Amino acid sequence: MIISNLSVLIFNVLFYRTINAGKTPNKNEDQSVAGMFCLNVSKSSGEADDEGSPTRVSQTKIPYAYFGVFDGHAGCGASLMAVNQLHFHIMEKLQGIKELLAYESDDKLAMAEELADAVVSSVTIDSLVIGVLEEAFFEMDEQIRREKVTYRIDGGCAALVALFLGKRLYVANAGDCRAVVAHKGKVIPLSRDFTPETERQRVQLIAYQRPQLLGNEFGRLEFQQRVRKKHVGQPLLYRDRHMTGWALKTVTEEDARKFPMIHGEGKKARLLDTIGTTRGFGDHDLKVAFCSLPIKPFLTPQPEVRKFDLSSSKLTEDDVIIMASDGLWERLSSEKAAELVMETFSKVPKDDKRRYVMAAQVLVGEARGTLSEKGWRRVNGELASYDDISVFVIPISECSSEMAKFTVEYNSPPSGRQTHSIANEE
Repeated sequence: MIISNLSVLIFNVLFYRTINAGKTPNKNEDQSVAGMFCLNVSKSSGEADDEGSPTRVSQTKIPYAYFGVFDGHAGCGASLMAVNQLHFHIMEKLQGIKELLAYESDDKLAMAEELADAVVSSVTIDSLVIGVLEEAFFEMDEQIRREKVTYRIDGGCAALVALFLGKRLYVANAGDCRAVVAHKGKVIPLSRDFTPETERQRVQLIAYQRPQLLGNEFGRLEFQQRVRKKHVGQPLLYRDRHMTGWALKTVTEEDARKFPMIHGEGKKARLLDTIGTTRGFGDHDLKVAFCSLPIKPFLTPQPEVRKFDLSSSKLTEDDVIIMASDGLWERLSSEKAAELVMETFSKVPKDDKRRYVMAAQVLVGEARGTLSEKGWRRVNGELASYDDISVFVIPISECSSEMAKFTVEYNSPPSGRQTHSIANEE
């Protein structure tokens, strides 16, 4: 088990949450987790002794830190499964490639004996870690599908994971949670929000390949406006699976009869008039209410993985990654969130570790607003959030330095893990 200043920081001063923005006692659907792990790699070297055993065995420790935010919908079953199981899938996949990760750099990896007969010569450390996260996300979703037969696992969830490993920060996102880096006054996005609008071409392609999934109720094409009977015979702008631009199409009676598979804009956009997100875990039994068409074929657990080089620039105590569920981002822009964090830091000494949880509290407070005569409002008078809000404010420099320090200091203790689920804390 690894104990350090970072473990104290993780377990006490990074996170803040409010359930339903603190306005109702309903059950929390957001779940979050933070953990610290270590991979042990043993390598034999030197001549073998008389009994055939190697004369020297080197031990390499590869530590990593893990953070996850899981925004549930239609119940907390899927998010509870993810918060308790996803890190095991990631650990298992990392264990499978730990000997390759021990090479530390792409140059050394290219000379690895394990890859001597590889057909693909462009394997990198980044590609290995990205593959781990992608595979782990799919296995998590499959576990939920498989265990629904035995256990009650309701709803689905968006998933956002940050993995500090070596000199890299990897962020895997499937859904509409968001992660950004606030570095030297600039905001660097580490994820993008997946919605029916942003995923239009992907879901249209599925509908094109399997038109039966739309039944006789929905149309695949996106028109410039809701098509009605009065538009029949008229040209309207439209887009299909292969298009990023617009073209003209003469509206048919069938176009006017069918409801669009993606309807609405922004946070109000819905896929098959049912769900507002297109990536994440769960939702295996979700169907369109009025015609029982399955939604899951259009949903995917595939994450988009982005990386941030921790060694590319000088990091300070004020450089952080902000991870949050959409309860925050539907009210705050990335730039506004970073600005509030910097304002908070300017009022708190740099050696006060509480500055990070204070920043998270400020972010949650800004999104949830205060009760006024006009209802719950933010400082600027705009509507406040009524959603669950979960926020991590993570000091990048501390995570980076602690990871490097572990590699040097912990070269003999047994491997272990230390996790801390913060799903029920406020």
